[in-house]
Amino acid sequence: MSAHPGHDGIITNSASTDSSQMPPPRVSITEEGNYRLIRANGIPNHPVGQFPGPGNPNTILAQNYNFRMPLHPTTNSAFTELKHQAIGVALNGIPFDPGTAEMWKNDPRSGWHIEAIVGKRKGLGLDQNNAHVQPNGAYHYHAVPTGLVELLGGDTYRMTILGYAADGFPIYGPLGYSKATDRESALKELKPSWQLKRGTRPSGSSGPGGTYDGTYREDYEFVIASGDLDAANGRIGVTPEYPEGTYYYVTTDAFPFYPRELKGTPDKSFQRQGPQEQIQGRVGPGNRMGPPPFGGGPPPR
Repeated sequence: MSAHPGHDGIITNSASTDSSQMPPPRVSITEEGNYRLIRANGIPNHPVGQFPGPGNPNTILAQNYNFRMPLHPTTNSAFTELKHQAIGVALNGIPFDPGTAEMWKNDPRSGWHIEAIVGKRKGLGLDQNNAHVQPNGAYHYHAVPTGLVELLGGDTYRMTILGYAADGFPIYGPLGYSKATDRESALKELKPSWQLKRGTRPSGSSGPGGTYDGTYREDYEFVIASGDLDAANGRIGVTPEYPEGTYYYVTTDAFPFYPRELKGTPDKSFQRQGPQEQIQGRVGPGNRMGPPPFGGGPPPR
């Protein structure tokens, strides 16, 4: 499989946003040894929603991101589930972080994780880019980053690479070749193989009750071959950047939006730093301090 790096250099595009007094976006993508390094200040380079705003009281602040991922990633025999950490980072230095720390009854032991997007309804103050802000000021994507897709020229005529996962494999927009190994085949919107469960949730002390409607992550189950993608929202195929083929992930308009588990081994730079009680931080009025920043270090130059 090809290991074409795809993108190198420094991106400093600035863009008008609705959040005032933000510094200009800074991100560098370089290769050092066997790794790709993405250093960024976490400021988006496309228009964003109003922050603070309804459903999200937090202000976008510059971060010190230092992400590292292998240039030549390999797949494992089993998926690695990710908890309370970004699953990857976009080319503009914004993390892909689809999960939430919101739980049924605000109880981390309940086993019922609240989703940020239910059907076409957005919660937790998501903006037009399916993104919002952690209490520490970290802007991050929960689903298809529409502003970034538009900025990169994503359309119905080509696949668009959006960034890289924590294990080094690329992440693409929703469009892919109808035949995974044929670049001449028509493009189509790739569909996940996660489906809503049938029936109703357990109630009482065991669960929130009600119909499985996508409010909770546990409302979904993986149904093999029901879509185009595997349990990690990925597949093996050719892409414009990897003409010889690679494993790659897809961001989809339906759950899980991004992979919630990875086919390779995630780099430790994507783990949040700090005690577990901080990692359980939530977004919203009156909530505790949010998750600490990812992989610390000096700010990007």
